[in-house]
Amino acid sequence: MRKLKNIVNEQRVSPKYGPTLFLLLTGLFLWSGLMSAQVILNPMLTGTKSSLRGLCAVSESTCWISGSEGTVLRTIDSGKTWENLSPKGYEDLQFRDIQAFGQDTAIILSAGLPAVICKTVDGGKSWKEVYRNETKGVFFDAMDFWDKQRGMAFSDAPEDHLFIITTTDAGETWKEIPKKQSPKVFRHQGGFAASGTCINTFGESSALIGLGGPEATILLTNDFGKSWTKTIAPLDFGEPSKGIFSIDMLNENFGYCVGGDYRSDSLTSQNIATTMDGGKTWQAFSNPLTLGLYKSCVNVISQKDIITTSRTGIIYSRDSGKTWYKLDGSFYSVSTIGTISWFSGPEGSVARIEW
Repeated sequence: MRKLKNIVNEQRVSPKYGPTLFLLLTGLFLWSGLMSAQVILNPMLTGTKSSLRGLCAVSESTCWISGSEGTVLRTIDSGKTWENLSPKGYEDLQFRDIQAFGQDTAIILSAGLPAVICKTVDGGKSWKEVYRNETKGVFFDAMDFWDKQRGMAFSDAPEDHLFIITTTDAGETWKEIPKKQSPKVFRHQGGFAASGTCINTFGESSALIGLGGPEATILLTNDFGKSWTKTIAPLDFGEPSKGIFSIDMLNENFGYCVGGDYRSDSLTSQNIATTMDGGKTWQAFSNPLTLGLYKSCVNVISQKDIITTSRTGIIYSRDSGKTWYKLDGSFYSVSTIGTISWFSGPEGSVARIEW
C-alpha cells in the first residue's frame, strides 16, 4: 500500500482524479490478492459408498485411498478413473490409514480387531498380510514413514503405555517397542483414527504422536522411538471425543496440530495450534473462522500455506494464518504433493485442489 501511495504522489495527480485513481488502484490490488488466494474444489466419482479416511498422494497423477469395508482405491490418471484394489478376505475391516510409495507399492493399516497390516508391491494385484494382532485393547490409529524403509504405527494404550510397532524393512516385518521404552500415558488413553495423521514422522529420526481424552497430549521422539518426551497442546480435551486428531510438520521446527470434539462442532473452542521448535512447545492459533470447527486433518504446505479439513468443510490460509478461506465439502483427510491437494471423505467422496 505504501508503494501505491508513492506512485500517486510522484505522478502529481490532480485533485480532481487523484482520489478516484487511488481507490481504483487500491481495489485492483486487493482484488488481485483475493483472487490469488481463491482455489476451486474439483469433486470426483469413485464408484464406492465406503467411508474413506486413509489417503496418500504419491504424485499429481497418482493417489491411493483406503477405508471401510476393506476398501482400497487408486488413481494413476489424476482422478479421472479409480481402480478398486481391495484385498480379498478383509471386507469386514476398516483400513483407516494407507502409505504408498509409487504406483505399485502400498501398505494399509486397519483399526479395531483384528489389527492387520497388508502390503502390495504389484499395484494391488495381490496383497500380503505382514502383521496381525488380536490382543484385547489394541486399536491402531495411524502409521507414518520416514522413508521407504523405516516406519512406525501406534495403538491406543491397552493399559498405561502406548502400543507402538516399527519397521526397518519397508513394512515386511514389524517389531513392538518394549514397554519400558514406550511412552507412559493415562490408562487406555489413545489417539483418533480419523485420518491416519495423528502420527507424523519428520527429520532424520523424529516423530510426533497426538492423543486425546484426559489431556491433549503430544509425544515426541528424536531417536526412532527409543525415548519419548511429553508436552501438552492448547487444544480441547477432557472427554474421550476431544483431543488432537492430526499433526503435520513442514520441517524439523515448524508445524501445526488440529483437533477439537468430533461429537459436536459447537463443543469445540480451540482446535489449532502451531510449533516453532519441533514439537517441544505449542501455541494456540485463534481466528474467528477456525474457532468452533472440529478438524480431522491438516497439511502444512509451506511457511504461508496451511490447509485443514473435516466433515464440516475445508479452511485454508495463504498468509501464515492471518486470513482464512472456507470451501464447502465433507472430507476427513487431505494429502498434498506438489501443487495438488487430494481429499477423501464419507460416502466415497473424493476431490482435489490445484494451487
